[in-house]
Amino acid sequence: MKTLIIVLVSFLPMTLQAGQADPVFDDVEKDQYVPRKDENKQPQKLTIEGMPEYPRDSNLRKLEIRKSKSTFYVDISSITSSKKDNIVRMVTVAISPHGARTVSYEGFDCGYRRYMAYGYAGSDGPIRPFDEQTWKPVVDEGNGRYRATLIDNYLCGHFAYAANRDKILIRMNGLKAYKKQDRDN
Repeated sequence: MKTLIIVLVSFLPMTLQAGQADPVFDDVEKDQYVPRKDENKQPQKLTIEGMPEYPRDSNLRKLEIRKSKSTFYVDISSITSSKKDNIVRMVTVAISPHGARTVSYEGFDCGYRRYMAYGYAGSDGPIRPFDEQTWKPVVDEGNGRYRATLIDNYLCGHFAYAANRDKILIRMNGLKAYKKQDRDN
């Protein structure tokens, strides 16, 4: 028994040498990797027929967003809903506590709970397209909280499907119209 222990202990330093790969477990991670279907396929580029008009204040409706310093609005005239791609598109406006305005043209995918920003503008317009447009998850935190509010309360029907434009407008019927003093809050 003593001989066995001595033999095992004598081989221990050889197996613990720095930088030496473990011959038994070295390739476990490589073997466990399972590629996703179409992993290397480029995402389909959505075609947008151009950017919408810069929003008029008369078309803005205020979203009530908890724990937000900015005030958020939806341009109700810009809302479109497509059954073909299950995406609701609209212009949103964020006004900072100091009055700076950020306008964004976005698409919302109810099925995957994600959004894509197509274009943006400052306080003066026009809306310009982003160079890179990628899907991002909708998260209920920080300045992205308004997106979660839109998806959860207005845009989606039966969770996975985009509601049609008329239904969205009915749901938004109770939202307050834009007022200049909203910027001062």
